[in-house]
Amino acid sequence: MRVGVVGGGVVGLATAWYLKRMGADPFVVESRTAGSGCSLGNGGWVCPSISSPVASPALTLGSLLRLLRPGSPLYIRPAALPRLAPWLLRFRAHCTRAAFDHGLRAMASLNMHTMERYEELTDNGVAFEFARSGILMAYRSPAKAMAARSEVEAVAALGVARCAVLGRDDLYEREPLLRPGFSGGLFVDSDAHARPESLTAGLARALRDAGVELHEGVSVLGFATADDTVRALVTGEGPMEADAVVLTAGAETGFLARAAGRAIPLTAGKGYSVTIDEPRNQLRQSLLLGEDKIVMTPFAGALRFGGTMELSGVNCRMDPRRLRAVRRGVARWVDVPEAATGGVEWVGMRPMAPDTLPVIGRLPARTNVYVNTGHQMSGVTLAPSTGRALAQEMLEGRSEVDLSPFSPSRFRRPTWRAWGPTDGRPADADAGGKPLGRRGPGS
Repeated sequence: MRVGVVGGGVVGLATAWYLKRMGADPFVVESRTAGSGCSLGNGGWVCPSISSPVASPALTLGSLLRLLRPGSPLYIRPAALPRLAPWLLRFRAHCTRAAFDHGLRAMASLNMHTMERYEELTDNGVAFEFARSGILMAYRSPAKAMAARSEVEAVAALGVARCAVLGRDDLYEREPLLRPGFSGGLFVDSDAHARPESLTAGLARALRDAGVELHEGVSVLGFATADDTVRALVTGEGPMEADAVVLTAGAETGFLARAAGRAIPLTAGKGYSVTIDEPRNQLRQSLLLGEDKIVMTPFAGALRFGGTMELSGVNCRMDPRRLRAVRRGVARWVDVPEAATGGVEWVGMRPMAPDTLPVIGRLPARTNVYVNTGHQMSGVTLAPSTGRALAQEMLEGRSEVDLSPFSPSRFRRPTWRAWGPTDGRPADADAGGKPLGRRGPGS
């Protein structure tokens, strides 16, 4: 089976790797370079312990209104509200206990084999930076620490994570770079981290070595169809025939799905990061500053910190205020001399569906078009698991993981116009007004 995978981020590359491993003939189409989108600058956490949906019963209408403040870790850009309103209304509808518990169980089922999948990659020659050093969660407020403990223990009860509760002294012994002011936290020893750039580079190298074509710098403009089947990708370099198509273009998958005949309600949750090469001080393990929602990851020869969730549509505009807030949080609470001004800044788009669960499976409008997107902040964690599960469903007709909670068919056909861009252009057009043009898909 000849399968066109559209999007060369970590999810697309992992999907192509499993398709090839299971006997298909995949090729990857990426409008930029492999791994250049949201996979490039994220924290790289491999964290099954964080299986809770973002849509939570704790997000009341009042708390959602507070998200309009620029300093909020989760921020909604006011100018984007008119276009985001339909998505936000759906999101709000999922902020219930029943929806949260359903999402938690569904995410835990995907995360059940996360570490096994990573071992499978390394055992089969995919080379990348990976460390099983755990994740330390530090809190100033005992109440916030208790709430975090309850969430992690709910995941642990499903067999996905292990954690230890730390008092103040144990917390500082585990991470001496923390500044005074923390009361305690959690240590999740079952979690790990991978440097995402090395992961995508390793997957791309393994695919090329296996004879898989990677078409970089190629935009998908649409699809050639016959009846309800896609016969070829229409690209800037001509048609590319395929027996099946998988859309893995991150937040931009919504544009592609609409062009394929069935829109899905995706938007971008923008995240920011700073990477410091050869930091003067280095963390012992990955660190979460709980109240500030800032993640910090120690890589070989580098330290990356980042955070925030900005809802402003599908765009990569960088808001300096968001980066300043992240830098201030790190400088105030961790002994990182370069935090205030050093390092390389980055912004990326996390793909988000209104229920904040991934979207995995066949697109209802087509017999041979599939999607694998919507991983929000868990792309690196879930990429191997979802890539394998979707490859199984496509090639074997079933998956070891129940993918029904993630099916694209869970979204009824929308009655409004578009999710994503906030500048008034059609949802399936680029900044120049051309269908899926210059920016094209990229994970």
